[in-house]
Order: sequence, then C-alpha cells, then structure tokens
Amino acid sequence: MSENSNTRTDEYGGSIENRARFALEVTKAVVDEIGAERTGFRISPGTTLGGLQDGDLGPNLYRYLTQELAKLNLAYLHIVHLGNEELLKDIRTIWSNPLLVNRAGRKLEDIEVDIENGTVDLVPVGVWSLANLDFPERLKAGAILNEPDTETFFGAGSKGYTDYPTLKD
Repeated sequence: MSENSNTRTDEYGGSIENRARFALEVTKAVVDEIGAERTGFRISPGTTLGGLQDGDLGPNLYRYLTQELAKLNLAYLHIVHLGNEELLKDIRTIWSNPLLVNRAGRKLEDIEVDIENGTVDLVPVGVWSLANLDFPERLKAGAILNEPDTETFFGAGSKGYTDYPTLKD
C-alpha cells in the first residue's frame, strides 16, 4: 500500500481507496471462507522495512483501512506501532473489537500501560515468549528474561526457538 512500493495506476493504486482495495478484497474472501470471528488483520503504519515509505497518504490510508476493516467485524486488529500516537488514538476510536498493539522497543515494566489507559485490549509478547519458553513463570516470579537472538528468527530448525534456558535449567 505504500507510495513507493505501489506505483500502480489502475484500480489498485493511486488513491487511498484503491491502495486499500486488495487488502480489503482478500480479507473479505477470508471472512467468507472461515468467518470474521476467526480472522484478524495486522498493520504496520510507518514501517520502513524493505525501504517502504508510507508517504503523505500513510496515516489517512491506515485510518481508512481500519474503518473498512471494522465493517467486517474481525476478531482483532494487530498493530506494530512505531510511534504515531495520534494515529493510534484514531485507530482505537475507529476500531471497537480487540486491539493488539506491539510497541517497538517496549520494556517489560511498561507492558500494562496501554491496557490500563484503555488504548489496547491485548499486548503481544511474541518475541519475549520466543526467548523464554517459560515466560508466564518468569513474569510471575519477576525473573530475568533471556535476550532474544534476532539472528535466528525465521530460520530453520530449533536454534533460537527451543534452545533457550528455562528457570528450571
């Protein structure tokens, strides 16, 4: 959907509505196949992975996309949040179903802040869980967490997934 990756001039490029069209069509097809209650959607506004640039349309594109996704009554919306607080507040206003927000660089001691202030419904803990197979026990005990080895993410085999030490070790 980003301005520098989607340079199309047909019905899937250009305007905000056209840029969101493919994502919405695919999501509707998934909902038709398995149901809205089993369908979630993840967005990453402002990400620069792979050289992406949202450009001037970015925030309004995500507001529009969220508004249209909300009509589908999906199970959840998951945001990789990179810092646009105004956009996050707008999305929270638009989106009434469960909202998950993964804040880049979130510290463990801040895990409850967004839930307590009503910004989100759930806080993803995927990376912490990858490096700490016993994450709930560590959290309850106030134990030190293993540092995730990001070099092993999305690789083959168990390295970086099941080879971290547990509290029992």
